[in-house]
Amino acid sequence: MLTAWGYFASPIGLIRAAATPAGLRVVELVGAPSNEQDGPGWEHVAEFFEYAESYFRSGRPVWRGPLDFSGHDPRRVALWREVMEIPYGQTRSYAELGRRLALHPRAVGAGMRAAPLLLVIPAQRVIHADGSIGGFAGFAGVKRWLLDFERGNVNPADIS
Repeated sequence: MLTAWGYFASPIGLIRAAATPAGLRVVELVGAPSNEQDGPGWEHVAEFFEYAESYFRSGRPVWRGPLDFSGHDPRRVALWREVMEIPYGQTRSYAELGRRLALHPRAVGAGMRAAPLLLVIPAQRVIHADGSIGGFAGFAGVKRWLLDFERGNVNPADIS
């Protein structure tokens, strides 16, 4: 059960971060905020806000806080942890990750669509082997922007 959540205004839109006492649980793009909840786990939400501020200042933040993956399939958790190791500004293909983790590339794609932690699990860094970017849970423009941003090709204020 989510016990703390808050909102972060970013160049890609409004981001909601939510946590349990065990760690950060959900980070997602949202259309409009509701009331924030600063219950148990708020420290994880606040830590994400610091992480996001560093990310959008062209920093290369590394998430060090706890993550609450309870209830998620262990294979997906292993995939997400592998994706968290992709260096800032670099990409890996669905096929490459599939080979490393003995998963079909489509399973990697499904795992990326289900990734619950925007930016913390940098799903934008996973692309097709031919270099095309693929989907991003319906936000392909956001994926392109994040990739361009990490490569230094866009200013945080320039989002279309």
